[in-house]
Amino acid sequence: MLLKETTLTAPYTHKRRIRFGETDAATIVYTARFFEYALDAIDAWYVDVLTVSLYDLNIHHEITCPFVHASIDFKSALRPGNELTITVLIQSQGRSSLTFQLIGTCEDSTLSFTGEFTLVFVDVKTMRSMPIPQAISTRIDEYQCRCEENLPASEPSTAQET
Repeated sequence: MLLKETTLTAPYTHKRRIRFGETDAATIVYTARFFEYALDAIDAWYVDVLTVSLYDLNIHHEITCPFVHASIDFKSALRPGNELTITVLIQSQGRSSLTFQLIGTCEDSTLSFTGEFTLVFVDVKTMRSMPIPQAISTRIDEYQCRCEENLPASEPSTAQET
């Protein structure tokens, strides 16, 4: 598998504006939407950092990446009009698994949520876990190094399993 050349911006951030229709009766973002925001950020990370979408992995490379763990810790509410920035970090890379650490902040730098999401690379034909393709693993390593270079000392750092 060949990945396109790209300029790795690290850490990667994904932005979105909160819309009224995403809120509940209290006019704060409905809880389930946070998972949607997180998954959108991860999907965008695949496209922009790995240069291959989760959809293309499935259709063109016969690799699917189901999530096996998802958790979010809520820190502050989001309201219509807020601009949400989600920072995507790699917490760990295993043989076939990849764990993301997500940090959601508002435009005033208020922490909105943190999350941990783990997916597993799976061969579509056998539906069994498979090693992360070398090109993807190498790009993830490059991304982690770039993140470590650019994160302030007080920010969470990334780690890689051995």
